[in-house]
Amino acid sequence: MTNYNKIFGDLSTIKQVKKKEIILDQGKVENYVSFIIKGCITILANHNGNEVCISFSIENSFFSSYVSFLTREPSIYKVLAIEDTVFERIDYQSLQKAYLISGDHQKNGRIIAEQLYIKTNRRTFSLISKTAEERYIQFIEEYSKYLQRVPLKYIASYIGITPVSLSRLRNKIMNSQFLIIC
Repeated sequence: MTNYNKIFGDLSTIKQVKKKEIILDQGKVENYVSFIIKGCITILANHNGNEVCISFSIENSFFSSYVSFLTREPSIYKVLAIEDTVFERIDYQSLQKAYLISGDHQKNGRIIAEQLYIKTNRRTFSLISKTAEERYIQFIEEYSKYLQRVPLKYIASYIGITPVSLSRLRNKIMNSQFLIIC
């Protein structure tokens, strides 16, 4: 990653993590906003002893337990690398410093906040307004090239169903596509 132009210049760092490595554990304060250069992460919540997938982030997107980052309170989420991942990250104090340095950094901060807000808002609306099948189709559309890289248990959790239900749903969709082709 020697040729990568960092978004926040010398104020940010590049971090590499291995597949299944915890980037942030639940109960810890989120100190970073990160931009994925290569790889894939998921944000998980613990609900009644079960991990629930809240979000995915892939190359060229930001991730953070953003409420914790902003409030400086412990995160209710865990951030986990789904595969070996390389990302740029900037800590809270450095980001505040960057905002004072230049309008470009303020613009970058606004873009980060907007992207994270839009992602959260779309996810919330999807959960309250779409069926599991519609959410799965939307997932395929948004993350198609990562479908083989994300474990099915996380996809099922993300769309709000069990892995068994996801298997049935996938078979239903594949069978209906097969009938259309014939």
